[in-house]
Amino acid sequence: MEIQLLGQGYEKESENSVGNHLIKLLLDKEFRSFTAISAFISQAGITGLSTHFEKAKRHLDVITIITGVDQKGTSKEALEALIKLDVNAYVFYQPSVTIFHPKIYLFEGIKKSVLIIGSSNLTAQGLFSNIEASLRLNVNNEEDNEIITQLKSYYKGLFDLSEPNLKKLNKKLIKGLVKAEVVPTEEERKAIQDKAKKVGNKESQKLIYQIFPKREIAKIPISFRKPRKGSKKKKTKKQRSTVKKAKTAFDKASLLWESGELTERDLNIPTGGNTNPTGSMLFKKGKNEDIDHRHFFRDEIFNSLNWQNDPKKRLSHLERATAIFTIIVEGKEKGTFELKLSHNSRTNTTTYKQKNSMTSISWGEAKALIAKKGLIGKSVKLYYQSETDDQFVLVFE
Repeated sequence: MEIQLLGQGYEKESENSVGNHLIKLLLDKEFRSFTAISAFISQAGITGLSTHFEKAKRHLDVITIITGVDQKGTSKEALEALIKLDVNAYVFYQPSVTIFHPKIYLFEGIKKSVLIIGSSNLTAQGLFSNIEASLRLNVNNEEDNEIITQLKSYYKGLFDLSEPNLKKLNKKLIKGLVKAEVVPTEEERKAIQDKAKKVGNKESQKLIYQIFPKREIAKIPISFRKPRKGSKKKKTKKQRSTVKKAKTAFDKASLLWESGELTERDLNIPTGGNTNPTGSMLFKKGKNEDIDHRHFFRDEIFNSLNWQNDPKKRLSHLERATAIFTIIVEGKEKGTFELKLSHNSRTNTTTYKQKNSMTSISWGEAKALIAKKGLIGKSVKLYYQSETDDQFVLVFE
């Protein structure tokens, strides 16, 4: 049996996070069933995996997710997101001082199976950023299968769904759990967390930081985060028209960033001998005044991309990545493009010290759509679309 340690959160980049392994395993067509048993789930965790579950349904015959609801760790919105997945979803709860606390992920196929067991809940933090420890067991033969037999024997009532305290998830059950104050709303859950954070004055916090220094935490992919504040603002009549004309690209999309007024240089429009069209646009602050655009785009917006240092030694400080963008210009969808992104990782340059943008996007084949004088003075908005393979949407209007 092959056994692999899945450590995460102890360093900035956690390639072996349980979340990354689940994503890859969900897309493996050799598996026929998937069972997840998690003490808690979160809205972000379920929504972030939704696209991968939709793809997995093409080859997985059975998808079963069992969650606990103890200690107000699972919200009403998280359960509603689980219903939307349209899988076999159940809730385990027992009215006692003990809690339901397992974290088990089992993929089963004809020739192989994979079991992940450890401390990671089906939440965004549990899958990516918390300091967690899990084991991945690759079961490749009948002898190795004994561990799965033991697992299913011990938790027989969960795997055959005969457990009396296991209830199929539906809207009526959610309503009852909320009424009984077992499950909080997302707002109530956040209020509980915020209250916990406020415990202790500044002096005590200062003392704690002297003993335990702050550490850089592992990043959570954009698709597993809640929409930024402002992403659900009421749309203007013009924006609603744009959404209607390109509905497929906007369904359930989250607004991540909005530029200021676009210039000839942004749009790659040459205006004279002194203008050098670069074929790219820097991601500046735009209308997002609360961001540090030196880091925001590389470390938050595009952090989950496969960034690689430029192979040329003199350009090795430049990180390169590609991403798929759907481009919409004045309400008309123009298609999807694989565009290149660049990030200058140097922090000792004048540009960095002056707090200027360090990340840019190259227009490539989309250049002909962008270099339009009619777009000068207008803006571009960047959306994240988690429901389709086209992760990002750029809207010029």
